[in-house]
Amino acid sequence: MEQKAFFTKISMGVLRSVLITIALLIIFSIIMTFKEVNTQFISVYYVIATCLSVVYGAIYSARKNNKNGWLVGILVAVFYMLLIYILSALLFKNISFGTTELLRLLIAILVGALSGMLGINI
Repeated sequence: MEQKAFFTKISMGVLRSVLITIALLIIFSIIMTFKEVNTQFISVYYVIATCLSVVYGAIYSARKNNKNGWLVGILVAVFYMLLIYILSALLFKNISFGTTELLRLLIAILVGALSGMLGINI
């Protein structure tokens, strides 16, 4: 029963991360409607949106779990990135995993671990 509650807290963190991502993408879409944006800015915005989403989801889940913040943060980051990867593969029919995606995953894991520890201590 305790394991089910643990993964429920992780799932809620991932869900909240996805909701933050959707909100940030809507804001970015509005910006792109009125202003021309180069591809380098898009890539940077994607990384920032990913980090902010993982931070929020990891802190939320870690605060709910009250222990193992680093593990909770890493799991939120991994499941979030997996969900984003699956959704983008389904929507864009592009299944590739290169060094850029690996770097984004590693950044998300690092941010998730640190945010999980932060979530326990605030």
